[in-house]
Amino acid sequence: MNDNEINFWLDLSQEISKEVEKAINKARNDPELNNVTKIGADGTPTHKIDEYAEDAAISVIENCEKSLILISEEIGTIKIGDNKAEAVLIMDPLDGTSNALKNIPCYGISIAIAKISDETELEHVTLGDVEIGFIKNFPTGDEYISIKGKGSTKNGEAMTISSIPKVSEATVSTYVYRAKEGELDKLCTSVRRMRLMGAIAIEMCYVADGTYDVFLDIGAVRVFDIAAAQLIIKENEGIVTDVNANLLESQLDLMETTSIIAAANPEIHEDLIKLLN
Repeated sequence: MNDNEINFWLDLSQEISKEVEKAINKARNDPELNNVTKIGADGTPTHKIDEYAEDAAISVIENCEKSLILISEEIGTIKIGDNKAEAVLIMDPLDGTSNALKNIPCYGISIAIAKISDETELEHVTLGDVEIGFIKNFPTGDEYISIKGKGSTKNGEAMTISSIPKVSEATVSTYVYRAKEGELDKLCTSVRRMRLMGAIAIEMCYVADGTYDVFLDIGAVRVFDIAAAQLIIKENEGIVTDVNANLLESQLDLMETTSIIAAANPEIHEDLIKLLN
């Protein structure tokens, strides 16, 4: 992407974020906010708060000057605009729905953008093609931005990623409820601290900014949940692979899933791989 394209997509991401946050705050008094209204395109229950978030996001996208392919949790994969799509926009309008409903201050929005030259190429577009990552934690106001080849920032400033080399010294975020019985026993007794906040994109950003040392999901995290965050980590010199140490090249598809290790540095990544295997 050239600078004009980058600026356009970043401006759009920030406008989407602003309107989604406004919609969520405005909806707080709706007594039906916690109600499940349907099953989303991703096969999971959609709460009314999710609809408020996605509707606000789509309203902004529909009024932008470019055509694109949108992949979003509730609506699925759709084309917006009458001209040839210039990019794929992968969005989780509300990362951490349960946190938002319970006012736990760890929820926000995740947007990833991959440029395309031909709409028919969509099935070949992967995580490796993501060029812009944007994530905002609404309660804290923290904004994480990454541009492929140009690094990552938090609130406009460079981040210091952790240099801790060993799992025994690490703070690890892991989603244990997708693990099989006994699968994480060794990990649980080896790490210094474990955390689980319930907002995958934001927790992965905690690896990028040095709050966490590792984010781990040995089950089946959805690709659109990690599309922006994996770039933010990699552009700050972190390591992102599956649990077998393979680079993530998953297709940008709503139903695509993968295991993931997002580690702050090669040493702790290698230490964790040895522990898991």
